[in-house]
Amino acid sequence: MCGIAGIFDPIRRPLAYELHPMVAIQRHRGPDADGILVDGPVAMGMRRLSIIDLAGGDQPIFNEDRSVAVVFNGEIYNYIELRQFLERSGHRFQTHSDTEVLVHLYEDHGPALFSYLNGMFGIALWDARRKALLLGRDRMGVKPLYYARAGARWLFASELKAILTQPGVDTASDDDALSDYLRLGYIPRDATPYRGVRRLLPGQSLFIDADQHRLAMWWDLGNLGDLDSSSAPEEVLEREFDDAVRIRMRSDVPVASFLSGGLDSALVTETAQCQSAMPLRTFSMGFTHAEFDELPYARAVATHAGTCHREMIARPEDAIDHLPLLLWHMDEPMGDSSIIPNYLISRFAAQEVRVCLSGLGGDELFGGYARYGEPAVGRIRKVFSPLPVAAGALAGIVQPYRYSWAEELRLAAGEGAAWRSYLHRLQIFNPPALAKLGISSRGRTEEILETLWKAFPGSDPVSRRQFVDQHTYLPDQILALTDRMSMANSLEVRVPFMDFRLVRFAQHLKGAQKQSGRDFKIFLKQVLGKRCPPEILTRPKWGFDTPLRRWVRQPAIFKLLHALPDGLCVKEGLFRAAAVRALVSSPEAAANFARGVWSLLVLEVWMHVRRRSSAPAESCMDLLGVAA
Repeated sequence: MCGIAGIFDPIRRPLAYELHPMVAIQRHRGPDADGILVDGPVAMGMRRLSIIDLAGGDQPIFNEDRSVAVVFNGEIYNYIELRQFLERSGHRFQTHSDTEVLVHLYEDHGPALFSYLNGMFGIALWDARRKALLLGRDRMGVKPLYYARAGARWLFASELKAILTQPGVDTASDDDALSDYLRLGYIPRDATPYRGVRRLLPGQSLFIDADQHRLAMWWDLGNLGDLDSSSAPEEVLEREFDDAVRIRMRSDVPVASFLSGGLDSALVTETAQCQSAMPLRTFSMGFTHAEFDELPYARAVATHAGTCHREMIARPEDAIDHLPLLLWHMDEPMGDSSIIPNYLISRFAAQEVRVCLSGLGGDELFGGYARYGEPAVGRIRKVFSPLPVAAGALAGIVQPYRYSWAEELRLAAGEGAAWRSYLHRLQIFNPPALAKLGISSRGRTEEILETLWKAFPGSDPVSRRQFVDQHTYLPDQILALTDRMSMANSLEVRVPFMDFRLVRFAQHLKGAQKQSGRDFKIFLKQVLGKRCPPEILTRPKWGFDTPLRRWVRQPAIFKLLHALPDGLCVKEGLFRAAAVRALVSSPEAAANFARGVWSLLVLEVWMHVRRRSSAPAESCMDLLGVAA
């Protein structure tokens, strides 16, 4: 696990001193070692967190004649099988690391090497003979990779802040990206807050030489392929899940597990413990408010599995103390308040271990969210689609009492109701609300969702909504914040549900096998649920979130919110003060739109933090100049 960075410039060849700031600013991603390569038009380097081949895995790593070099962030879980395959082809290995398989695969297969990998990764390969650079990102976007162009110079890095250390990068704000953030709580797809910096999409590669550059998708979620028909689906799921966990326990340091108390983390933990000769260490977080506290469920799983269990409690004060630091690590605004518990539990676990398993992704694969079901607009459409005028009129009557239902009625009266209805369920600020704030750009959210909605290769409505999330919410919010918050603490998080074999299997399930009414992850429970304590199967769905409505009422946090109309975002013309003031006029008003006002606070803090060259030590109070 590492942070990587590099420069490619065929005109003004890069020097080592130019690369050093890009590598140094990512030290938290790899505190154990560093390494650089300078070879003609390329300079690339890394910071290493030693997990596999502690003594011999330092990078860059080369092939036999040193004509191919690699720096790499992540893990290749099937490296043992790949090594055996490559050795039979005559390749000689100098290390026992997972990294070395990459250079030999490239020798034999060129850019097609990525399809052989089962792992999470951001990879940079230098081909000295062709004077060409190849970048690639894993299928589901577990690991990040950013790139930018400044004249003839190309830059890449695991974190956006590394690219911002270099001169010539266009750092003007991307207004569409900031609008998308306000609508969704994160910036989707390849965009970043800056016009000149982009992120490689999951399953995408970038080839660069002196004459050309070429972006290509080497993995497509829409190409479903064939399901194994030689075994029953129940057998396939059990076999693939067990193997996904098994290969993610390959490590030369102890592997632990996060335990939220939900089904997904319980299945990962129970399966990992069965495959471990020693008691697994597990880590859980609770909240001071009992209705959000999942610790009793986590304890039940820990007791059932026989793990060595640790717990901690998050407080509202943690948001005030840590938010500036967390947004510095995120590099962009992130409106999901779960960044706070994610950071805290990662810091807690990192005191004892370097690797943790996580149950992330089970909801997006197997139907864990109510929003994947047919929404109210689906039922309304059947009545009102022949009478759009009536639907629009009724929306005006309902508006003062049930805004959400009024929106559903308007959608029923218009074109494209299905995907617009899903967007309605996802978004925080809709276009009229953005206009009221003073935001003129609608962003790219509607174009992105409509394109993905129409690209889905099927008709199942549950799977279609999951398909949208698997391209946006999953990589750009959930996996992104997990990577940054864990690596901020030099902790590697491995995600068995993101094994591409499980992804493909889940795509072949029908919506009715995933959820029905109020029952979620039906097939997953039927096949693997017996591994867990019974109460895990019947407990209500929560998710790893914070009690945000309570938090925004807390006096200290409300002081920060109340100061937003006089903040930097308003002074720089992003928002109208009166519109913000109406949202934070009282603790009750803030609680009624908790996600929205929290998103505004995050953007305000990020605006203060974004040009910091080092991690901020201030609390929100100090950063924003609000008296405690």
